[in-house]
Amino acid sequence: LAKAHRAGDARAGARLLGRIEALPLPEARGVVKAFSSYFALVNLAEEEERVRVLLRRARKARDEGRPMDETVEAAFVALREQGMLPDEARTLLAALSVVPVFTAHPTEAKRRTVLLKLADVAESLERLESGRLTPEESDAETAWLRELIVSLWETHDTRYSKPTVLDEVRGGLYYFERTLFDLVPDMEASLRRALERTWPGEVFAVPHFLTFGSWIGGDRDGNPYVTPQVTEETLREQQKTALRLYRREFERMHGHLSVAEERGVTRELVASLEEDAALFPEEAERARSHYSREPYRQKMTFIYRRLQATLEAAGRPWRADHRPRPGAYADAEAFIADLRLVQDSLRLHAGERLAEGRLGRLITQAEVFGFHLCTLDLRQHAARHRAALDEILSRYGIVEGYRHLDEAGRQAVLTAELEAGRPLTPAHLD
Repeated sequence: LAKAHRAGDARAGARLLGRIEALPLPEARGVVKAFSSYFALVNLAEEEERVRVLLRRARKARDEGRPMDETVEAAFVALREQGMLPDEARTLLAALSVVPVFTAHPTEAKRRTVLLKLADVAESLERLESGRLTPEESDAETAWLRELIVSLWETHDTRYSKPTVLDEVRGGLYYFERTLFDLVPDMEASLRRALERTWPGEVFAVPHFLTFGSWIGGDRDGNPYVTPQVTEETLREQQKTALRLYRREFERMHGHLSVAEERGVTRELVASLEEDAALFPEEAERARSHYSREPYRQKMTFIYRRLQATLEAAGRPWRADHRPRPGAYADAEAFIADLRLVQDSLRLHAGERLAEGRLGRLITQAEVFGFHLCTLDLRQHAARHRAALDEILSRYGIVEGYRHLDEAGRQAVLTAELEAGRPLTPAHLD
């Protein structure tokens, strides 16, 4: 009836509405659930078909010795053919910045549980499509796919209670955990390869052009539930997610940098191992025992231990009298510096491939996502800003009655303060 209605049959629309209105509540629930599950699964099937089409197009383009249409490489080739020179491409790259910003949209109500189940279904479809399964493995995978669909059917699509702001925060973080954290270094590598193939022999510095922002947990304009405590907890959730993702990367790399001591190691890396051993004597004993002649593996063990300490510290409330946890990284730059020590030594003694491979990918992730994952945009009602500035400016004897000034008067005061070059904030915040 819905299809007939879309095709222009007005009577079908009326019959459809009558059928829906006549449904008893239990049946209505079942129909709604059936359609929501059906469309979720059909969307996954369509995505899988799109992957098949893209793979066919990619193979055809490769056989014909050209880049696939609608790719970054095809765009660069088109620009080159229009006369763009390598230096012009470098100027373009240097100015490139793409910042998608997440919002908590009221129409996106899927539970994280449902999102995870759909991700499992997608992965099962990929395995079935791989062509690498034996008949027995294919049967087992099909049985698992059916089980996932039953689990999806038996699960409520929406929450039983109104989602909190932190529920929305965790919903947004799902996409970093499942996709974006792994995607960013791949996109940079793809861009780099496209440039090298378009202008062979030229060297390009690809910037970290793709970063992310979020309003979730910081947009308190009209939302009384976004309190300062919620914003603090949001930032802490973002930090903990970033640290857990780095820990996951280390677990994936376990044993990868098992380069023998005889290959060589820089003095700087040796010195850092001694400093780490002083911080974590028990860890040092285990590292020497398990990886006695593998200095790079020892260093990665210490970095992992420091990440653990940083993650433990991230769970504590922020206070002015905060005491750093022993061994925790003060910031992402210190973490990146440790990774760079390993990379520099590998480059000199084990070659470019190990230095720039999985370790280089991890460094890219650390430089893009830091310990904050994404920037958090803060929005507040203008009246609250005026009240805060009125209090601050009055306290320092600069302006009395700031909130009562007209727009031109407020702009004049703020411009003068910004140009004065000294921020009106206390030395210590709590």
